[in-house]
Amino acid sequence: MRPARTILGRSAVAVAVACTLTLLLAGCATGGGDTTPDPTPSPEPTSTVAPTDSDGITTESDDYPTWSAIDGLETPRDDFGSAVIGTDIWALGGMTGARGNRLVSIEILDTTTGTWATSDIEMPIGVASFEVVATGPLIYAFGGFDAESQATDFSSVLDTRTGRWRTLPPLPHPRYAHTVTMFEGLVHVIGGRDLDGEVSEVDVFDPETERWTTLDRPMPRARDSHKAVATPEGIYVAGGQKDFVDSSLVDLFDPRTGRWTKLPDLPEPMSRAGLAFARGKLWITLHESAYVADASNPTSWEETNALTLSRHGMGLVVLDGFIYSIGGCALNPLRDVRTVDRLALV
Repeated sequence: MRPARTILGRSAVAVAVACTLTLLLAGCATGGGDTTPDPTPSPEPTSTVAPTDSDGITTESDDYPTWSAIDGLETPRDDFGSAVIGTDIWALGGMTGARGNRLVSIEILDTTTGTWATSDIEMPIGVASFEVVATGPLIYAFGGFDAESQATDFSSVLDTRTGRWRTLPPLPHPRYAHTVTMFEGLVHVIGGRDLDGEVSEVDVFDPETERWTTLDRPMPRARDSHKAVATPEGIYVAGGQKDFVDSSLVDLFDPRTGRWTKLPDLPEPMSRAGLAFARGKLWITLHESAYVADASNPTSWEETNALTLSRHGMGLVVLDGFIYSIGGCALNPLRDVRTVDRLALV
């Protein structure tokens, strides 16, 4: 039996990270606007042993599968967009390096061969802390934090068949560190920040008409740096920051009724985590902590196994019986990483 433990270890780390990241609320950057490339970093470790970047909390379980490291990104990046197209996983834009250089590059993982390649397609602008969602061959991208440290109304769609981006009507409420979630054919943009603070408005985009609507039911516990996933019950919104303080809040938004429901908290505060819905369960991971809950009744969270490398700001996607954790920002020292982990679902 594992000894009892507390979850106080993260608080000291959260304060340190928040001080470092306050300007951008994104990745490993400590400032914006400098586009001078950083020297090429050393390759990231590929060990599958427990992480060494300690924050005082480590979860593990014999009841769940363990993560294993696979072929990594060509460019270290965090706070980027991630999407699934067929059997490929796309990692779009984001930032890299100590100066928060915005990336326009796109990398694609061919999951049939397990290899990454940098695409000839690039982002139309360099933004971080934006979000994307895919439907069919199309990838929609909204919002983000530009190189001038401004929240944007960026709104564009990529046709992966042609490699062409097309500008869409602007996002009604500029924001970054938000979420973009497809539910029953409509794209829901939830939370995030602008220069005035947390954004509570929920903007909905209809891909058929290419029109925006702002719902009359705003986010009741507005925050940024949270994560959201669509499930049959609605859109789960977990973690995030309020006034730059990590939270353990969990809400369920049902777009069919417009109702927000407050749910039991996460076991510990989490922001810029990874969240996925797979096989009826919610999976959340951050640094050395990982938990799983039944999506139909998430009243309790069970510990599961942590990533091979402790980090935040990664992309978490589900494809063909696996969850992939892509890139992100590691601590001790603070750095963007190429690391990609894969969890085989059972």
